[in-house]
Order: sequence, then structure tokens, then C-alpha cells
Amino acid sequence: MNKIVYIALGSVLFASCKVGKNYERPSVETPKQFYNEAASDTIVNDLAQLGYVEFFKNEELTKLIDLAIERNADLQLAVKNIEQTRLLYTQSRMALLPELTMNVAANRTESSKNSYLAANDAGRINDDFNANLNLSWELDIWGKIRREKEAALATLMQTEEVKRAIENRLVAEVATSYINLLMLDEQLKIAQEGIVLRENTYSLTKKMFEVGNETIIAMQQAEAQWLESKELIPQIEQEIALQESGLNLLLNNYPQAISRSVTLSDLNFITDLNTGVPVDFLSNRPDVQVAEYALKAANAKVGAAQGQMYPSIVISAQGGFNSFEASNWFNAPASLFGMVAGGLTQPLFNQKKLKTAYEMAVVEREKAGIEFKNKVIAGFTDVHNALVKIDKISQKEEVMKKRVDILNTSLTNTKFMFEMDKASYLEVVNAQGLALQSSLNFAELKRDYLASLVDLYRALGGH
Repeated sequence: MNKIVYIALGSVLFASCKVGKNYERPSVETPKQFYNEAASDTIVNDLAQLGYVEFFKNEELTKLIDLAIERNADLQLAVKNIEQTRLLYTQSRMALLPELTMNVAANRTESSKNSYLAANDAGRINDDFNANLNLSWELDIWGKIRREKEAALATLMQTEEVKRAIENRLVAEVATSYINLLMLDEQLKIAQEGIVLRENTYSLTKKMFEVGNETIIAMQQAEAQWLESKELIPQIEQEIALQESGLNLLLNNYPQAISRSVTLSDLNFITDLNTGVPVDFLSNRPDVQVAEYALKAANAKVGAAQGQMYPSIVISAQGGFNSFEASNWFNAPASLFGMVAGGLTQPLFNQKKLKTAYEMAVVEREKAGIEFKNKVIAGFTDVHNALVKIDKISQKEEVMKKRVDILNTSLTNTKFMFEMDKASYLEVVNAQGLALQSSLNFAELKRDYLASLVDLYRALGGH
């Protein structure tokens, strides 16, 4: 009994020992700037710290995002995954405690008449009643079990970061869908105005034909242009319906209309951006954190696999009541019995299974390290690309706005000259086509600008 106590006390001295290396984040060289060609003055960038309510500043949009976070199926599954990994982590914490089982058994053995017991008058029928507790405790001398607990914790944190990554993506997808709907609304309005415009042109051309100032060809072409403009309406309405269905899917709803009370021009997101790299950028990006927790888990599993090759010490104990008569089964202290034992097991030859498992764990850690560094580079690339789009679209928007204004002014002048019989029908048609297409393209450009802001918010790990 004293030896067993000495073994247990000795194990405490080794309790601070752990096989394997403690986790250290791999050194990753990061640039000082996400984007070195910013066209505008910037302020300190705390974009990643903003919630979506502060960033989007639109009540209608933020309500849709709230609904998506509450109802989205992917997010609900992520929560269930967290529950599962939390259960596994809780179980891993209990691995340091001893195992305790209870056994209650009653046996009756009837020997044959020709058995050794019967021949020696020992009795052919023998009873045995046993009730005992069995304790088994593996001492975590090398920290193997603690490494497994460490890996379970990293996996739990990884699933929580996966949930955050899904939220990050979900916010961006809902916002982008909403922006697309507003763009389509604007394009529908432009197309409807184009129909009225071309209908008026057709009516005027028809009157001029009737008085002999235009040919029948011009009148027919005007009518064809008017009908062509009508074809754009069902196309845009179809895209609106499909976009609403996609947004409803994010909300975990059946297809239905999405309420919209603002226009594309009403949206005004945060635009004060700093191209410098925030100190906590790697912690803000959920996909980077997912990769890092995978690396932490892989590192802990290397230590656990290494510990499997070391000696294991197990203390076992058994105690309870034993009797050959049921009437004396729980008669204390006469029926009490007990046993304590300690054993050391050292793997010697097991077909290289333990060493192979350790080498495999090392390779998995190296793979996780490669994936982590790749996610860091991908994160910087996402932010850089979003900043490039914001910068270049801003420049393009300024030029295109001037072009739209010129074309609309030109259309007004051409219509006036046509009515005064100073311009041909072809000039009117050309002016209408250019003005309509430029207005539709400008709506797309405004959508692209807002979508690039959403991309930046997502790339910086906004929540």
C-alpha cells in the first residue's frame, strides 16, 4: 500500500511535464499596408470592430440581417456543431479522473457427481455472492491526457470561429442581395421611363409620317424600338424575383416579396478607411482563426501521440462484499474484501503503430501550418482587392456620372431638334439608346461600389 502511495506522490512531481512542444504562432511576415495607392485621405481604421448596424446604417437592411442570423440553417447547424464539440471537450476534461465501476453478481455452480469436489465431499452446489467497486486511474505523468484535452479545447474554439465565419459571410450575402435588389429596382424604373420615352417618340414619328414629314420605315423602326424597350421589363422583373428568392433562402423563408422602402442612392455605408494593417487583423478574420485553432489542435495531438510511446502507470483498486451465503452477503466486516495494485506498461513492439501515428501527427501539424499561412495571405489579398475595387470604382463613377449627364442632356436636345425637324429619327434613336444604356450601367456601377464596401467589411472580419 505504501508503494502505491509513493507512486501516486511521484506522479504529482511529474504533473507539470508535458510531452511535445507548447503552441507558438508561426512567424508570418505581413505588409505594412493593405493597399499603397489609396486615392483619398484616411483615418484610423476600426472597421472590423464595427457591428453591422453601425456599418450599414440602414434599419431595413439590418432587420434582414437580424432575421438571417436568427433563422439561417447553416448558422443553426454551426450552433449544433458547437454543442457537440463542447460535450467532447467536457468529456476530455474528465479524462484526468479515475474510472469507477460497480459490479454486483450472484453465481451458483453445480458440479457433476464425478467431479473432484464431489469426490472430496466438498459439496456439488456452491454459491458466490459478490458486490464490489472497481477503480482504475491512469496517472498522466507525461501530459498525454492533458494534450488530448488541449486538442479538444482547440477544436471547440475552432467550431466557434466557424460559426463566426458563417455569420461574417451571411451578413455580406444578405447585404449584397439587398443592394442587388435596389439596383434592379432602379434599373426597372429607368426601363419604364425608357418605354414612355420611346412611346412618345413613336407617337411623334407616326404623326410626322401622317403629314408626310417621315417615311413609313422610320415609323416602323420607332414602333420596333418601343416594343424592344418593353422586352426589358419582364427580364428585370424575373431577376428581381430570383434575387428575392435567393435572399429568402438566406432567411430560411419560402419565396416571397422583400419589402424595400429606400433607393440605391439612399444607402450610405462607412467610407473612412485606413489602408494600414490593424494589429489585431489576424484575430479579426474568422477563417484565419479557424486555421490557427486547427494548427493548435494538431500541435496538441503531436504531444498526445508522442505520449502513447512512453510508459503508462495505472493504479487499480477493488473493494466490496463477498460471501458464499446470501444471508451473510453484506455482513460487515466479515464479508468485506479489498485489493490495491499498481502497474507500469511500456510499449516495446507493436508493429510500429505508435511511431507511425506520431509521425502522421507531425505531418498533420505541418499541413495545418501551411494552411494557416495560406489563410493569412488570402485574408490580406481579400482586403487588398476590396480596396482596389473601391478606389477604382470611385474614379470610374466620377467619370461615368459626367457621361450620363451629358447623354441625358444630349437626348433632350435631340428630341427638341427632332420636333423642330432639325434632327433625323436615327439621331433620336441613337441618343435614346445611349442614354438608356448609360443609366443602366451607372446603376450597376453604384451597386458595385456598395458591394465592394461590403466585401471590405467581410474581408476585415466585420461582425
